[in-house]
Amino acid sequence: MSDSEKSKNFSAWFGSVTYGGDFSLSEKPLISTSSELSDQLISTLSSSQNIRLISSLKPVFKEEKPDYRALAKEAGLADTDAEYVSTLREIAIQTARKQLSASMTEDKKVIQAVEALDDLNETINHLTERLTEWYSAYYPELDLPGEAYVRFVSEIPESASQSLMGAPATHEDLLLLQSFADDILSLYERKAAVESFIEMKMKETAPNLSQLAGVVLGARLLSMAGGLKHLAAMPSGSIQVMGAEKAMVKHLRSNAPSPKHGTIFSHPILNTAPFRLRGKIARSFAAAVSLSARTDYYSGTFNPKIESDLNTKINRIKQASSQKEVKE
Repeated sequence: MSDSEKSKNFSAWFGSVTYGGDFSLSEKPLISTSSELSDQLISTLSSSQNIRLISSLKPVFKEEKPDYRALAKEAGLADTDAEYVSTLREIAIQTARKQLSASMTEDKKVIQAVEALDDLNETINHLTERLTEWYSAYYPELDLPGEAYVRFVSEIPESASQSLMGAPATHEDLLLLQSFADDILSLYERKAAVESFIEMKMKETAPNLSQLAGVVLGARLLSMAGGLKHLAAMPSGSIQVMGAEKAMVKHLRSNAPSPKHGTIFSHPILNTAPFRLRGKIARSFAAAVSLSARTDYYSGTFNPKIESDLNTKINRIKQASSQKEVKE
C-alpha cells in the first residue's frame, strides 16, 4: 500500500478519523448535543468528498474495520458501551426526522395534493355513476350533470317521490339514497378544498409556471416530473411530449408519427390552435414552461416577460402561416 493510501482523513458523526496503517481519532467534535451531532452526520452523509474518501478505503475495510465505538469514547461522547448505543440511537432518530422533514418540500406537497385530487376524482366518478344508476330506477327522466345530480338526490323531499315515473320509492329507499348522496357531496367539498390548496401552493412555489400554464396544468406537470427541481432540469423536448409516452414508444417501434404534444395539449394555447401549427406552438410552449420552471426553482421571482415573449412568438408563427397561405 502506498503512502498516499495510508494517510487519509474522513469524517464520522463523532469527529474526524485518520487512516495511516490503523484508524485513529484526528479531530474531536466541538459540539456535543445530539441535535448538533445529527446535523454533522447529515453533512457527512451528503459530502461527496467524504464519500469518495471512504470508497477509496473499501479494500482496507475488508481487512480492518475501524472501531467506531472506541473512537467515539475517545472523543468523549460516551463512557460505556450502553451509553454509546443510546447516544447513537438518539442521533440516528434525530437524523431520520430531519431528513424526512427536509424531503417534504413545498413542491412535494403539491405533488401529494395532485395525486390526492386524482384519487378523489376517480372515487367521485365511480360513486356518482353508482348513484345515477341506482336513482334512475325511480326517476329515469332526471337528466343533470354530475354534482347537480347528486345535490338533487340529496335535497329531494319525500313528497316528490310520489310523482316519480319509475319504480315506487319507499321512505327507507329515499333515506339511504339521500345519505349516499350526502357522502358524495362531502367528497366534492373535499375536492374543492384540495384544489384551493394546490392553487395556493402553486402560486407560492411556482409563480411563473402557474401564470404561464395555469395552476392545474402547472401542478400536473410538476407532479409528472417528480418535483420542481426535476422539471427545471428537463429539456423542453421532454416536457413537450410528457404524458404521451405510449405514442412515443409506438413511434420508436414502428413507422407511426412522433407525438407533437402530451399533457400540455390541455392548455388553450394548444387545443385551440390550428392543427397544422400545433407542433411549432407546442415546441414554443414547452420551451416557455422549461424557462418558467428554471426561473421558479433558481430564483423564485415572478417574470411576466416569459408569458409575453411566448405570446409574441406564437403570434409570429400564426402570421407567418397566414402570409404563406396568401402567397399560395
